[in-house]
Amino acid sequence: QEGRLSGKTFPKIGQLRTQVRALKTDILGTLDDLMATPSIASKLALESGGPTYSEVNGRIVIPIDEKHNKASLGIVHDTSRSGKTLYVEPTEIVAPTNELRQSEAELRMEEARVWRLLTEEILKNRVQLEAAVAAAGQ
Repeated sequence: QEGRLSGKTFPKIGQLRTQVRALKTDILGTLDDLMATPSIASKLALESGGPTYSEVNGRIVIPIDEKHNKASLGIVHDTSRSGKTLYVEPTEIVAPTNELRQSEAELRMEEARVWRLLTEEILKNRVQLEAAVAAAGQ
């Protein structure tokens, strides 16, 4: 993809991207399984027709009816404007999501490191690159 570092050229970046994708897939699979359990499904606030899960500040949350706020289903990250819906990150996905966030941070750091190295190489070879561009333009 244009403007994106190649995972083939930079294997560590490719490995980290694969890891991030796998973690996301696992988290969403766990979430789908949870949503299918009667103990969770009966507490969902879905009457508005909204999505069954969404993201709040980088955390995947499910809409829980406010009347179930005493049930310890996970971490409450937000509340609807009306106060009738709590957006809860289920306990079962907290640790995997933490791992995902760490992998995403590691990926960003590795991409920044590679971009810095590439930029340094361009600056180091600037005179030769400018001469080559000038020659190609004639």
